[in-house]
Amino acid sequence: MSNNRISVVMPAYNCDETICITLDSLINQQRPPDEIIVVDDLSANPVANVLGDRYPEVRIIRHEVNKGVQHARNTGFAEATGDYIYFLDADDILCPEFLKVMLAALEGTPDAAAAFGSFYKCFDGNAAPILEGHEEQLSEVKMLSKGEGLTFYLENTGAFIPSFSIFRKSALDRISHDGILFLPDLSNNEDFQMFARILATFDVLHIVNPMGVYFLRPDSISRNLPKVWLSRAVAVDSLIKGADDLKLSAFHLAFLKRLRASSARQYARVLANSGDRKQAYDHLFHEFKRSPQIKTLALLLLILLGLQKKKIEYGGMEY
Repeated sequence: MSNNRISVVMPAYNCDETICITLDSLINQQRPPDEIIVVDDLSANPVANVLGDRYPEVRIIRHEVNKGVQHARNTGFAEATGDYIYFLDADDILCPEFLKVMLAALEGTPDAAAAFGSFYKCFDGNAAPILEGHEEQLSEVKMLSKGEGLTFYLENTGAFIPSFSIFRKSALDRISHDGILFLPDLSNNEDFQMFARILATFDVLHIVNPMGVYFLRPDSISRNLPKVWLSRAVAVDSLIKGADDLKLSAFHLAFLKRLRASSARQYARVLANSGDRKQAYDHLFHEFKRSPQIKTLALLLLILLGLQKKKIEYGGMEY
């Protein structure tokens, strides 16, 4: 076993039905973690009550006020002592080989700052058929240079998520600001923004074989599409403003500007589809003044005429 230590940071909020399943899949890894920190973001039923004495190896930190997942991750990151940091959500499930495979890939590639794993998606809350059909395989590992990795991620933003990604702490320390890793003012897309910074700065690994189950619950924050797309625009803005520090290429900067405009249009579509055409129009009008684009103008006119009916697909579901 490697002498390097793995710290797991788990943000938790009102996850009574799932957290024990997630922790069981973590503790029963072929390569167990060395440190587990659960940050209870003021759940109605405290996580300590849910876990009882079932997991003596778990350290629980409870926020005195509800702050959001980005703050919970920052709290755990500040307390983590491992050489590798792993942010695991409290409703996802790991296959037994996950940590072993991820750590082996990173140990074998010292220049890689992170390893991003693939995963199965589950929409109905029943992961049993997925896990029963899973077989451990020889892992397919792809090296992504910082330019290549950022391009891949911007084109496939749903391909990497915290629950299946492991980072060298030294790399996270380099991109954090005064110990703050996830932007506090992002209520969503905080992981997208952090991942983009990692991918702009370092070479990484992509583990192609799925090694866990990602739950897309109906009440998940990722299903709150107005918040998703508005926050995405804010996150992209922050990357654009930090382009010099990140040493972004002209290609990636142009890509982010297109993504910023696309996120604004998606936000307006969601508003229009929900019947709030005035807010959608006002938002697009300000976006067009900020960055005039034909697509934005066309959507602005369609919303004005009440003709916008396009459905939005996110996370495999249509809205």
